Amino acid sequence: MRLLTCVLVALIMVVGTASAASPVHTEKGDKAMVFTFHGLGELGLSGYGDDWGLGLRYYLSDMNALRAGLLFGMSSFTEKGIAEGEADLEDSESAFGIDLNYERHLGAPCASVSPYIGGGIGYWSWSGEFENIDLASRDNPKITEDESGFYFQGIAGFEWGFTDCMTLGGEYQLGWASGSWKQEYDPVEGETQTWDEEEFSFMGFHTASVFLSVYW
Repeated sequence: MRLLTCVLVALIMVVGTASAASPVHTEKGDKAMVFTFHGLGELGLSGYGDDWGLGLRYYLSDMNALRAGLLFGMSSFTEKGIAEGEADLEDSESAFGIDLNYERHLGAPCASVSPYIGGGIGYWSWSGEFENIDLASRDNPKITEDESGFYFQGIAGFEWGFTDCMTLGGEYQLGWASGSWKQEYDPVEGETQTWDEEEFSFMGFHTASVFLSVYW
């Protein structure tokens, strides 16, 4: 039932905006803020690529654009100990990442649709620090985790101008990614030991979330 409702909502949106379709802005100097949707079940709008992401597109010349993304965020959580002498639970995380994609827009029979091809690179880094995370005893040592990696990709996608100065779009990505992850702990204050360490790589297709671009 939920799926049927989502399909009906999507059809209503398409029918309601078809008559208002507008040409996609692909001229030198055009620029847009880029957002993504993660799952049509909730229609949840997020930052570019992630809740902490910021995305921008800028046309260097007619039909040639750069799309850049910046990921940055920090969070912390503390649950105070209630009993006398009980340690606090502490959790802090931070993330950073950048990506840069080149889009070569192509001609199309419909002015409201602008297909493109291109490529891009990216880097991400994440770290977390957790103290006394055992809810039962609250006496675990401090645990730290770090992950980082980079990727290269080829892209093929489109923008659809469903109204003036706003587009929706999707993208296929074929790329290669490589990264590493490490988990360390401090059994004694000032002494750090590696608990687990991994390296990974991936090559294949990926489908990007639905893009919402707002031109100004």
